Amino acid sequence: MRAKIIQYLRKSEGFLSGEDLSRWLGVSRAAVWKCIEDLRLDGYKVDAVPHHGYKLSAVPDKLIPAEIQHNLGTRKFGCDVRHFNEISSTMDEAFRLGMEGAPEGTVVTAEVQTKGRGRLGRAWVSPKGRGLYFSLILRPALSSSEASRITLLSAVALSEAVEAFTGLKPLIKWPNDLLLNGKKLAGILTELRAEVDRVDFAVVGVGLNVNTTAKELPPEGVSLKEVSGQVCDRVGLMREFLRSFEKRYLTLKKNGFAPALEEWRRRSATIGCRVRFEERGYKYEGLATGLADDGGLLVQLDSGMTIKRMAGDVILAVKESKV
Repeated sequence: MRAKIIQYLRKSEGFLSGEDLSRWLGVSRAAVWKCIEDLRLDGYKVDAVPHHGYKLSAVPDKLIPAEIQHNLGTRKFGCDVRHFNEISSTMDEAFRLGMEGAPEGTVVTAEVQTKGRGRLGRAWVSPKGRGLYFSLILRPALSSSEASRITLLSAVALSEAVEAFTGLKPLIKWPNDLLLNGKKLAGILTELRAEVDRVDFAVVGVGLNVNTTAKELPPEGVSLKEVSGQVCDRVGLMREFLRSFEKRYLTLKKNGFAPALEEWRRRSATIGCRVRFEERGYKYEGLATGLADDGGLLVQLDSGMTIKRMAGDVILAVKESKV
């Protein structure tokens, strides 16, 4: 009933009477009034005038289903949204839902995470109502080794969405970060439940600094608001990401990962940079020369040898050339 009342109020150019709403919905006027009160608690501004009825004058800046799904236009992603005002981690909840058989395209969103996490057990700062904190459930027909490239595809979709919605052009740092002005704008985490030959489901988690203030960010972090100087519509950006991700995901099913990997290379902040990393107690440094078709980072070490790095972090040094 909530969704229908919001829909009626959105379409109306003026006031709608409680009597009309109760008749259209087949419920009592008291039930309509109670639902209106619940909407107000969620942040909707609904004006009420005696003998005229109700009018929607403002919607909340919250990642709730009715707002995300308004004019979304996707076939699958975002059709089922599970929203939480506060949660420990959207990743944990999405993984639980995946275990219970939740369909592909299910999205878990939160206004704040108390234990938001990134790769390698790191914490993700998630101030309330400032960023996008969400996780997607995927059920791709892929092997475990192929699924590692989902993170790269997700980074492309997120970079495209930010550019389309704001005009800003974040670059992608291998393997899972978005950078803006050289600082970390977003992180992406992918976790799998898989067998040897196939993936049962995958969960992609995204943390994006949207309207986060400098005081709320770590020194290496940045937000869209910091760079643009303007408050960004979180819900609108969320819709843009879901559209971009679904388009990329459908292309993956038809044409494989090649289109996404090519776009990743074009948006890369890593290729052409000197990088440093540590592996098995040894420190390495060299030039990132490209991205392999399996998603591995190609690094030409100072010794002249080229290696492929499949996991872990790299530290960007001085950019030498765009390879």
